[in-house]
Amino acid sequence: MWLLFAFAAAAQANAPEVAPPPLPSLSPSQQQAAAAHLTARIIGEHHYKPVALDDALSEKIFDSYLKALDPEKMFFLQADIDPWKDARTQLDDAVLKDNLELPFTLFNLYAKRTVERYTYARGLLKTGFDFQQNESYQYLREKEPWAKSEDEIRELWRKRVKNDWLQLKLAGKDDKKIVETLDKRYENFLKRMAKLKSEDAFQIFMNAYTMAVDPHTNYMAPKTSENFDISMRLSLFGIGAVLEDKDDYTTIKELVPGSPAALSAKLQVGDRIVGVAQGEKDAMTDVVGWRLDDTVALIRGPMDTHVVLDIIPAGASPDAAHKQVPLIRKKISLEDQAAKKSILTFKGDKGVPRRIGVISLPTFYEDFEARRKGESDYKSAARDVSRLLGE
Repeated sequence: MWLLFAFAAAAQANAPEVAPPPLPSLSPSQQQAAAAHLTARIIGEHHYKPVALDDALSEKIFDSYLKALDPEKMFFLQADIDPWKDARTQLDDAVLKDNLELPFTLFNLYAKRTVERYTYARGLLKTGFDFQQNESYQYLREKEPWAKSEDEIRELWRKRVKNDWLQLKLAGKDDKKIVETLDKRYENFLKRMAKLKSEDAFQIFMNAYTMAVDPHTNYMAPKTSENFDISMRLSLFGIGAVLEDKDDYTTIKELVPGSPAALSAKLQVGDRIVGVAQGEKDAMTDVVGWRLDDTVALIRGPMDTHVVLDIIPAGASPDAAHKQVPLIRKKISLEDQAAKKSILTFKGDKGVPRRIGVISLPTFYEDFEARRKGESDYKSAARDVSRLLGE
């Protein structure tokens, strides 16, 4: 029996590898280096709590950056961390000298280790697991030490995958379905890693910097800032479709009532967008395998401009006939995030009817640009709540 258990453990430890996807090597741009330097100057001179960028802050940034990359210590080995001892006090020089190779090198190592771990995890699915053994898995590892060896971290991942398997098994799935589900889950993560861009590494590093100064201060890359502005003004110019990334396809998850997408009657939930053109005479850009945010950026645009979507209908096979849907972008209002009122009526003491007014505020918002322009009906959480109180 002991020989049998030893053989099973050895089989899992040497699980067949799955070929990992090619991984881009990211490097900083001059614009990012300049933005980092400017951010350091703004924080050092104009932040409510000005903090000079020196060796002491550099150490805090390094710890914050490392925690952002690998919070549960499931990717790096101790041998990966040890060579970075001197780098802890060099991030200030990297920013002030407009040379971000140091944080980008660490990010590339993180990406490499992440791909190795998930590739190994997919290989484990081919061997299965023995649930007759008495063993435990600690999934909160923030305060744990880094794994000392490749064997130790592979053992951690064996238990992690076994735990993922067990959760699905307890949910009633059979082994075949479990393998399919987990393999697709790990594969999708690997695909996301293959789509990483330098702006991803830059935003994580800069967020580590700003949050080392103050936990409520964040750096936003241009796309993140654009999405933040949309959420604050509760409107955007587009077609009015909520999209999701599903099996390499940008898929329609929801149609906003009254939007160009909904009014066209040519789109439905589940349709897959495989191409986008900026007009009926323009060339179609293939977006299969694109990152969701890149596809969304291509579909959004100025008000009253044309966009054409190349669609595989919901439920159709990938080789089915496509249809092209021309649309005109309009202003889309995200009213579900705006403040709303309701009145609850119930019987109080001695049957006396009582009413309670309830105001629901899903998020804070204000259209700063419309306010600057002097528009009288600009969206504002404070104004809406005040109006609802009066009503």
